[in-house]
Amino acid sequence: MTKKDKIPAMVQSFVCWTALGLFKLFFRFKVEGQENLKEIENSSVIFVSNHNSYIDGGIAGASLLKGSSRSKNFFPIRYLVASEYFKWKYFPVNIFVMLVGSIKLKRAKIKKEDNSHLFDSLSRAMEALSVGSKIWIYPEGGFNNDGSPKKPRNGAVFLHQQTKTPIMPVKMIGNNKVMGKYLPFIPTFKTLMRLNRIKVVFGKPIYSLNAPDIDQGTKILMDKIEELV
Repeated sequence: MTKKDKIPAMVQSFVCWTALGLFKLFFRFKVEGQENLKEIENSSVIFVSNHNSYIDGGIAGASLLKGSSRSKNFFPIRYLVASEYFKWKYFPVNIFVMLVGSIKLKRAKIKKEDNSHLFDSLSRAMEALSVGSKIWIYPEGGFNNDGSPKKPRNGAVFLHQQTKTPIMPVKMIGNNKVMGKYLPFIPTFKTLMRLNRIKVVFGKPIYSLNAPDIDQGTKILMDKIEELV
């Protein structure tokens, strides 16, 4: 771990251990497929998952802690966050995303058919992977009001192709019922009665998608994530 990583690792550990306790208390939090993490614990990796809740970052971090003696090998996780959330108008969110070591994702003003705009948008993510970082990406970028998936973007597959970094597919189940777009930020009756459940499933690392192009690669990846249900 570099000196630059120490503060994000400390903040993430505190937040994620706290989140894990709350998730176990209220959501009967369960994690499957942790044995698949052993293969990539000492190398850079791209975690790719669905996105249905404002607390998906906490769910992601807690899932790496639960039942794992190797959790120290995964922190800090570098989450990709849109550049606007680093601005002061989003205070205190901007402070939090900086403290946890998030990677600034520049939205392309002009999206090119050959995806060359991604070189600029994801330059910081490529730099992080080149020095062994572990990053977490939500290809959908956000979530619909009903919890249904949005059309995924090609960023994760682009990073995989450019850096040859393995992908760890992850499926979060039940997160759409907890602090989704129009769900309240206060405990609901179902939460207090532990009726809402959250489960995270880690798939096996993907070293090659064997796709003819980046669009097909993204489709194959998202299909593999859905298969984890």
